[in-house]
Amino acid sequence: MTSSSAPYQAPDQELVLAAIQQVWGAMLFATAEPWQSGQAPEFETGVQAQIELRGDWNGRLVLTCDSDVATQMAGAMLGLEPDEELPTLDVHDAMGEVLNVVGGSVKGALLGTWSLGLPGVAETSEAPSSDDSFVLSWGSAPVYVQILPNDD
Repeated sequence: MTSSSAPYQAPDQELVLAAIQQVWGAMLFATAEPWQSGQAPEFETGVQAQIELRGDWNGRLVLTCDSDVATQMAGAMLGLEPDEELPTLDVHDAMGEVLNVVGGSVKGALLGTWSLGLPGVAETSEAPSSDDSFVLSWGSAPVYVQILPNDD
């Protein structure tokens, strides 16, 4: 994404989805497809990565997925075979880096002066609400994406 993209005052679903599609293709060698409507996404325990975006709009981008999906994404990024084991720290680092690159693409497409924080990654046992997220497919598993404004 370059600053020659359409002018955005705040990141929206279209912009974030375009950044994710670009990053998944380049880093994970995968496509980002919308979750099939009518199919209830299942979620048990997972990984949540988030990154702050500050400028004309202040908020954060959040990526949440099942732990197995996070491990698969990390393995794809690192060029590993599907059955290779990865330490949790490596999975967290990879998820943070994926979101960092997505955030950088989003930041670069926005007009004005923007700053991007450092990614944070943590375990989670709760899927985001469908009211404030859109869902993509990683194989047959959901990946939740949120664009959340700060309350301040």
